[in-house]
Parts: sequence; C-alpha cells; structure tokens
Amino acid sequence: MNRSDSTKFLEKPYSFLLIDLILVLPFLLIPLIINLPYRVNIFLTYEGAYRMLLGQVPFRDFGQPLGYGFWLVPFLFFKLFGPTFLSLVKAQVFINLVSLAALRGILYNLKLKPIAITLTLLVFCLLYVIYNFWPWYNHMVVVFELVAFYFLTSFSNARRKWVYPVYLVLAGFFCFMTLFTKQDVGGICLLFSLFMLGYIGLREKSVKPLLVFIVSFGITGALFIIPFLRHDFLYWFNYGQPPHSSRISIGLLLSVFFANSILEKVYLFILLGAVLLRVSSFHEFVSDRNLFVTLALCVVMILQSMVTRVTSPLPTDHMTYFHAFAFAGVASFLPWEKWSKTYVSIPFLILCLGFIYSNGIWKYAEGRIAPMGTDPQSNPASSITTRWVEGTLPTLHHVLVPPETNRGIKEIMGLPFLHKKELKVLNMSELSFLAYEIPYTPLTNQPLWYHMNVGMFQKQVDEFNRKIQEGYYDLVLFQSIESLPTFYPLPILGELKKKYLLYDSFAAPRRLEDSSIDIFIQPDLATQYGLKTVIRNQ
Repeated sequence: MNRSDSTKFLEKPYSFLLIDLILVLPFLLIPLIINLPYRVNIFLTYEGAYRMLLGQVPFRDFGQPLGYGFWLVPFLFFKLFGPTFLSLVKAQVFINLVSLAALRGILYNLKLKPIAITLTLLVFCLLYVIYNFWPWYNHMVVVFELVAFYFLTSFSNARRKWVYPVYLVLAGFFCFMTLFTKQDVGGICLLFSLFMLGYIGLREKSVKPLLVFIVSFGITGALFIIPFLRHDFLYWFNYGQPPHSSRISIGLLLSVFFANSILEKVYLFILLGAVLLRVSSFHEFVSDRNLFVTLALCVVMILQSMVTRVTSPLPTDHMTYFHAFAFAGVASFLPWEKWSKTYVSIPFLILCLGFIYSNGIWKYAEGRIAPMGTDPQSNPASSITTRWVEGTLPTLHHVLVPPETNRGIKEIMGLPFLHKKELKVLNMSELSFLAYEIPYTPLTNQPLWYHMNVGMFQKQVDEFNRKIQEGYYDLVLFQSIESLPTFYPLPILGELKKKYLLYDSFAAPRRLEDSSIDIFIQPDLATQYGLKTVIRNQ
C-alpha cells in the first residue's frame, strides 16, 4: 500500500473501528482471567442485585439513599449467570464496554480526528477502565452520564428526521438515570445538558430540542419516582433533607481546587492557552460548534472530577476519567494531518502513551508475576506478610480474601441451626453473599446497608435494638471498623453484647487490618445446640 492509500485508509472512521476494538479488548478481558481482591463495599452491589433477584423492590422492601438504576445491570447479570461475584465482574466488563462505546461515539459526533479518538480511548483505558473491575455506583453514574452525552451529541447529526427526537428522548432518560444514581454527577449532567441544548437552540433558533429533552427527563422521573412515594421514598432518597445532610460546601470545594487537583488545573490552563493561541476571537470560538461543545464538555468533566472528590471522598478510582477528556480537548488543536500519513505513527503514539501511563498495567503484571503481600489491593512494599487466598465458597470463585475471613466463613457455614425454617439473619457485615450460600432471605423493611446517617438513621437503630431485646434474630453478623467508628452503628453492637451470645470473631475482607466481624447467636438457640463462645489463642 503506497503512502496515498495509507492516508486514505487512516482518514476513514470505519477503518479505525477494528483498531479501537483490538486496543480496548485486553482492558475489558483482563479481569475475567485473573483472581481479583474482594473490593471494599462491593457487598452493596451484591446485596441490592440479589434482593432484586429474589423479587424484592427498592424503597418498598429496603431503603437506600440513591436510585436503583445502578443495580439494574448487576441484577441482569445475576439473572443470566447466577448470583456470584464472577457475574459482577462480567457485568463490569459490559459496563466498561458501554463507557468506551459512548466516549467513542461522543468524540466522533464532535468530529475529532479518528487517530485522536483512538488515542483518547487508550488514555481512558490506561487511567480509568483498568482500575474499575467491580461494579460501583460512583463509576456507573459516569457511564450513564457518558451515554446521555452521546445521545445529546448525536441528535443534530441524525440523517433521518424521526431519529432526531428519539435521541433527545434517550438523552433525557439517561440524564435522569444519572441523577437517580448519584446526585452530584447527576446534577452536573443535567446542568450541562441544559446548557448545551440552550446553546444549540440559540444557534438553530429553535426551542424544540430543549423542550423534548425536558419532557423526556420529567416523564422518566415521574415513572421512576411516583410509584415509590408511598414507600417513604422522600425519607430514604438523599437530597439533603433531614435526617440526611449535604456533603458539599464552598469551603471544601475551594480547598480541593487550591490545595489539590494540580493536574486538573494544569489541564485547564493548557486548554485555555490553546484557545487563546489558536482561536482568533471569542465569536469564532462560539461559532465553531464542534470545538465549543468539545471544550465545554472537557472542562465540565475536569471540574466534575474536583466536585466528586468532595462529595464522594472514597478513593475508588472513579474520577480519573478527566485525563481522557483533557487529552481529547488538547487533541482538538493538534495537527493530526501531519502525524497520520503512515501506519508507523499509530503504533508509535500508542507505545508512547502506554509507556507514560504504565502504572495500571504494571500493577496487573506485578500481581501476576511477582505475588504481592496479604492484600492484593495494597502496595508491594507493604509490611503485611500474609497473602490473601481464593474464597472457598462458590460465590467467591476467582475472588481473593484474607485467610482469616475464609476461616470465619467456614465457622458460620458450620453452625448447626442454619437449616431452621425461616431463619432470621441480621447481616450487618460485608459478607452479603451468605444470603445465597446459607441460604436465607434478607429481611425486608430495613436499610439496604448500615452506614450510619447515610444509609440508616436513629429510627432504624431503635428498631433493630428493640428486635434484639426481643430475641427476634437467630443470627447476627456485626462488623466493626476501628478507622471508621461512625460507619456501622455501635449502639447496636452494645445491645448485642448484652442480649446475644458472642460466638466468634474474625477478620473482615478489608485492606486495613482494623476491621472484624462478630458472630452473635440468639441465646435460646445457643443453649439448644450447646454453643459457647469460641476462645482462640491470640
């Protein structure tokens, strides 16, 4: 193939589809072929999806401070492949694929050069996809947001008139799903969508796109919310009302912006400099629709990563998407025509980016080639010496947990009264999969999870304590986390120690060795089966 043929091939978007697929496929499949560490808080994903698999309905049967959109995909994969953690990994493979397809579609809609889009996808994989191998709502909300932005950037490119409103309806639907999944990102998604449609409406002198979007958003919200208003939806759903509280403040945002976020600020100044140097006037910038929307989107996603650092402080690698958007923004100004004349340019640029952003790849390689310490989530230099091992239960196939957790699970599974009809279990631990393994039906009319002042409140603490005093539960698992003393409600632990038999304790599947799970047994059951507190050598 001569140089001219090479150039023509590289400039055709469909020619890059195969290249993009080959590039992203390893990032999608790696989690399916290696053992993965039990992730902090993954029990919430399992719990919600499993309850829905049993036919339990959010808000009616269990309360939660966010919408149930996040659990729809894990529930579907439980339905297809069974309620195991490997099914959750498969669900995340699908979610990652959707995020890549949405990002690729957005950038093609905004007319970036194919080679720039391919490299942006690589950055997205190296710095975002590779770290997200478990489904989590802080990640899922960004995926819903990307899908909403894909339809927002698609509607004006529709060649058939009937597709035009369909894209806007879908944009409104997924924008609501974003808000229903997480209010911080959802709010930003809604505001940017309205801004973008207002901008397009002014250019086209038409308010129709904005109206169709708003109507779609409103109808979707009504369908998802109105049926649950009679089930205490307004009590559970966290929008800042008592007993909930807002996680955001101007002071915290300013602290994140000025005290941290160095790379984000560098990216913003680079984009500002590029506009000042390459665009002759503000009017020209605003008139160039694709460039304006591209940079507006990139800036919003960078700023969003700062906001969610305040509203979702856990370091769960759900904010690193901003690197890809910063790269895409800078790529809008680069002379790709000069760099895409031969096939050599593509692998060279891919190798350069892979070398620069090699951290995630090296962590996977290190975990496979040179086994790490106890906790596969920890740094190789960690002082922890005991290695995590694969779980012994079917639900934990391909999942690594501490050996002490395996021992504790074995103790629970060996309890002689698990065959009891209508076994009542209060599982206030991260071992939510025991509902399937024992099995027992998770109790209804209670929170989905037990994070004090987030997922449950004093009203629920009083109700649990009342039932403990009455001996209502046959088995209670209570988790304590020394470094997070306000997570699980300690007053319940105090009541359990008064009224129930503390049978055994063991380490929880967390990175830090400061979390344990206590096994409490109803006193009459303990007496019936001759169970006493297990004393272990320290």
